[in-house]
Amino acid sequence: MSGLTVLSRLFPTFVLILLIACSGNRRTACDNLVYKEEGLTRTEFLPCAAEMITTMDKLDSHMDTVLKGDKRARAEARAQYHELGELIKKAGGRNLVERWQDESLTRLNVRLWNAYPSYQGALLIPNDVDANAARRSKEEARGIYESLR
Repeated sequence: MSGLTVLSRLFPTFVLILLIACSGNRRTACDNLVYKEEGLTRTEFLPCAAEMITTMDKLDSHMDTVLKGDKRARAEARAQYHELGELIKKAGGRNLVERWQDESLTRLNVRLWNAYPSYQGALLIPNDVDANAARRSKEEARGIYESLR
């Protein structure tokens, strides 16, 4: 195997590692959210939810090629999945599925959360069932988000 072939095979992995290493320091709309007993307000949370949906859109842009077995697309989708995980973590992680005073935000959060493990399943073992479940949850979240803006 030539040196160029080895480099071309290692390059996508290097890019993925670089993206993951750099993504932790980026400022997001989900930074510094302070939970109260009743949850967050729409003003506080909707910018974060919008960023999560945008990240899911980026992840989805790779999903069809991931399902066809494209390893480069899978690496890029995993980087987007990692970014989504960081946003969810910054937004409170499992607290997203707790009942908030604002029932509409609770519904939005459940849809965002449901998309997350479905994307994970589609990336671990590429399959239409998980990919479609993720897209469906994302689109339901988008509909709720749009109704709350």
